Formats: sequence, structure tokens, C-alpha cells
Amino acid sequence: MSDRDNRPTSVTVTRRAGGGLYVVVGALLALVLFGGYVALGTPGLNTQIAKGPEPTQRMDVTIQHPATPAAPDRR
Repeated sequence: MSDRDNRPTSVTVTRRAGGGLYVVVGALLALVLFGGYVALGTPGLNTQIAKGPEPTQRMDVTIQHPATPAAPDRR
């Protein structure tokens, strides 16, 4: 007896649907992560923070009023 089978053989390959879904979910995840990064104030980029004087420093402010009031502007 022969081990060979002469019947025709067909192979069917099917792809699972939903490949585009992974792209959309990945894009949304990247968008959420980027939005969180910006919402937290972009950590690492805070090099231009305005700072006040040190608590040990003293600041004296003198305000002087003009000797005569300014003339009204008549137009």
C-alpha cells in the first residue's frame, strides 16, 4: 500500500479583523500620554521660572509723590 494521497489539498488562510483597531487605540494612548505630559507642565522644561528674593534678603521700597500735580490734558 502506498503512503501517498493523490487527493487535491487546499489551504485557506484567513486574517483576523481588527488590525486597524490596534492603530487607533495606540494613537489614542499616545495622545492621552502627551496630553498628560503637557498638563503636568512639561517636566524638565521649567528653566524659566521667575523667582523672588531669598527670604534672608531685605527689600526697601520708597514711593515719592511729585511735588506739583500734573496739568490736566485738555484736548
